[in-house]
Amino acid sequence: MPSARDPDALRKAMAARRSRRREEPPRRRGPSSPEPADAGQPASDDWLDVSSPLNAGRPLLYSVAFEWDLALTARGVAHRAERHGGGWRILAPDREAGQAMAELIAYRAENRPGRSGTPLPRHENRTATMLALAVLLAFFVLTRTYLPALGLYPYEWDELGSAQAGHILDGEWWRLATALTLHADAAHVLGNVIVGALFIVPICQALGGGQGWLLVLLSGVVGNLVNALVQGPGHDSIGFSTCVFGAAGILAGLRARTGSGRSPWFTAVAAGLALLAVLGVGGERTDVGAHLFGFLAGLALGLFAGWRLLHLGPVGRLTGAFLAMTAALVPLAAWLWAFLSH
Repeated sequence: MPSARDPDALRKAMAARRSRRREEPPRRRGPSSPEPADAGQPASDDWLDVSSPLNAGRPLLYSVAFEWDLALTARGVAHRAERHGGGWRILAPDREAGQAMAELIAYRAENRPGRSGTPLPRHENRTATMLALAVLLAFFVLTRTYLPALGLYPYEWDELGSAQAGHILDGEWWRLATALTLHADAAHVLGNVIVGALFIVPICQALGGGQGWLLVLLSGVVGNLVNALVQGPGHDSIGFSTCVFGAAGILAGLRARTGSGRSPWFTAVAAGLALLAVLGVGGERTDVGAHLFGFLAGLALGLFAGWRLLHLGPVGRLTGAFLAMTAALVPLAAWLWAFLSH
């Protein structure tokens, strides 16, 4: 029986599970594919619910179902996991239900279900995330290029898209998003891309690129909005750093909510606040308010995303694709609105 303290054993179980799933019909889907075809249907005479009796009749959290699923896979016990009653359950064939329950009882005796360090599925989309950050660099080059044939000059981008609080409060809401894509110089954008990658990559690996990027952008938009309300009409700022500190907050919230790592939950939040103190308050042109409010917005979003991940698991492929498209359209629509409004 693999122990939760032995990540190598669980990773081997994950590999064995993926191999098994390739040989099974599509209806046998587990927690790592949260849209089973027969979700919510009662167990047939041939498949019995072996998890509810071990959980006082309540549905399992996603993280617990995922861990139990790996444990049964490692022991070679036939089973399947599916959504049920706002959570998950584990079903086993009638002939193996007794063995499945015995294995789960033994596993639970050796390990606390859903304990800190349980390996959740990881989305391998590092390349896509880095390409998105490369687009931010390319856009910086565009905004600093003179294009008289199109009537575009560097100063116009800032005039149209900066987070000028007075204009935002007058209804130019697109500035909340467009300001995130503007930078003062090459050092500004490179710093944001490099530091941002350190937070955004693990977020997208945990949540998927679509959900991860949408939350990062939302943290930046909310951070700019609160900053405009607090700073007043005379304040103006640009830069992706609001999203960078929003990403730091998201990651802290995720780790605090899911209990990843061996440290207490408050350690993740304290680490994010320490980063804010070290990188977010220095320099004459540093917008401390944007960094602080971006981080706080990200922290709230990360706590919510962590709760959802534990209870419902990762979003499905179609939902993830929709969220990715939405994340891409947010800055595009904001800039289109900006140009059409002037």
